[in-house]
Amino acid sequence: MDRHNFIIFVTVIFFLNINLIFSQSSENCFLTDFEEKTASIPPSVNEEKPFGTATVAVTIQGDTLGKISRYIFGNAIAAWAGAHNHPTLVENTQLLEPTLIRFPGGSWSNGYFWNGVPSDVPDSIYDGTTYNSTTKTAKKNQFWGQTGKGGWQTTPDQWYALRDAAGSEGLITVNYGYARYGTSDDPVGQAAHHAAEWVRYDDGRTRFWEIGNENGGPWEYGWMIDTALNKDGQPQIITGELYGKHFKVFADSMRKAAAEISAEIYIGGQIVINGESSWNFVDRTWNLGFFKEVGDSADFYVIHNYFSGQSTVNGILSFASTEVKKNMDFIKQDIVKKGASPKPIALTEYNIGFGDDPRKIGTSYVNGMQSVVLFNELIKNNFGLSARWLLISGEGTLFYGGSDNNYLYHPRPEFYYSIYLQNFTGDHSISASSSGKDILCYATRFSSGETGVIIVNKNTTEQVVSINSNSIGVGDNYYIYSFTGGTDNDPFSQFLYINGHEPDEYQWGPFDDLRAIPANKYAVENEIKFTSPGNSIQYILLDKGNNYVSVEDQDNPTTINEFDLYQNYPNPFNPETKISYTIPVEEFVTIKVYDVLGREVTTLVNEKESAGTHEYNFDASKLSSGTYIYKMQAGDFISTRKLMLIK
Repeated sequence: MDRHNFIIFVTVIFFLNINLIFSQSSENCFLTDFEEKTASIPPSVNEEKPFGTATVAVTIQGDTLGKISRYIFGNAIAAWAGAHNHPTLVENTQLLEPTLIRFPGGSWSNGYFWNGVPSDVPDSIYDGTTYNSTTKTAKKNQFWGQTGKGGWQTTPDQWYALRDAAGSEGLITVNYGYARYGTSDDPVGQAAHHAAEWVRYDDGRTRFWEIGNENGGPWEYGWMIDTALNKDGQPQIITGELYGKHFKVFADSMRKAAAEISAEIYIGGQIVINGESSWNFVDRTWNLGFFKEVGDSADFYVIHNYFSGQSTVNGILSFASTEVKKNMDFIKQDIVKKGASPKPIALTEYNIGFGDDPRKIGTSYVNGMQSVVLFNELIKNNFGLSARWLLISGEGTLFYGGSDNNYLYHPRPEFYYSIYLQNFTGDHSISASSSGKDILCYATRFSSGETGVIIVNKNTTEQVVSINSNSIGVGDNYYIYSFTGGTDNDPFSQFLYINGHEPDEYQWGPFDDLRAIPANKYAVENEIKFTSPGNSIQYILLDKGNNYVSVEDQDNPTTINEFDLYQNYPNPFNPETKISYTIPVEEFVTIKVYDVLGREVTTLVNEKESAGTHEYNFDASKLSSGTYIYKMQAGDFISTRKLMLIK
């Protein structure tokens, strides 16, 4: 094997191993309880398709991007929000059906003591946000610690009760900061023991645990410590390397505790995105140090992102549609660059990030649209877990916690989007592409045979959309729910309409008959077509069946916006399979096939091609049964996929 082919082999095989862990591998702790899903056909009323030619074509492929972790649809509560036991709040959480609830939440995690505040904590802690890099000093704030042993803060038992009512798994963020600011002779061991005792008390009720919250951030307890009070020689400022060393101490103690009670737990450690260019000097070497020390001891890696910085509807949704992939691509590349162990990824805190914006973006129906885009991008990019921030805390969260008792504990628009999305999401993600730059599309398959499709119209212009399913069989009907905003607070309406059903009194959506709203039912009859209003989302369920629908004779030819290499179909195959790919501009394209040893088997494409969608029929009749890798390169774009020949 020459050096060039060896490099290709190592790169391709390594990235495939990473992709396997992120998607299909049994090593992915978020898929150990993977379950197939059966679609539920909604109540419906018959509707007529729109007249005229479609303005946008959506194509869905018969490939599989990955299994869908049930823990994508997670949420979080914060210990400062109280008992979380009001009947209305509990009932609405049950309706939401979050698959996971994170606790105790955010920065409080590094100051929260589940069984009572110990005596070996200082009376004040440095506020790292006031750190002066010249003088190496910062302001100190009084510190009490937060107790889970009663009082107004949420206790672990109250969190367990909410989880039990909602049927949700949990994610516990243990107090890592205590390992830094604790004043005992062995603060790391003491903090690890504190976490292990929670594992014992938990008694197998919680599978997922993470060590601390945003530990490299100056806003966190423990980012900067008083070295005069520390007794084990820790540095003033935290590093990723130090966190990695401490992580192993925590993990060993917690796993030992889990073994004592015959429980299986999975423990995650924090990494950062694009840390090398961060304003925070700690971030710049965080991953390098953490990966070096942690080795293979983490079960998953943790990131946070608030997907903020945009102020228009189109900008908010566009940013959400690209940022998740950028995050995952960075992680994969950083793992290779730093020689780290590939692990599945959890996004344990995220939202739209607008806080008290006077435009009320964070409580608008656009926040719901953004949540749908992010959920689908997380699925498409094979994330294992996500915990969306926050169920309730004041006026700006998923459930209203403000001073108007008429709305107290009532759900914001985001709630409705999440409920319907879970119902229309299958158990495997598949490829989907759109000819319109303002139409986002996502698709999943149910093991029962149905296909779920999500359409997001980012622009104010109404579109007529057609779906090409020529590689997926569909049945005789398709069902649609269309979500639109109101006319108030333009363009960030606080209200939501579902298939024209308006919000009920003191509700931000049609809550009273939520489960009874009928879908619009259309007959396929060789064409899947519907209207997508401006700034709207359509949830679509395609019946299972053997009809193959093509989109032909469009007035507007399909516009390809990105390079993409699709999974071959069928796969496994014998002996022929189709390989499809898209290029947005004229480019020289090569597609080569390699065996699992990295040896080139054949070249399928090696020529300049025009922009558009292309398809190659690969005849593998001369090859032996086995697994092969096909690699596409077009300019700077490189993508690899795996195919399986079974004779």
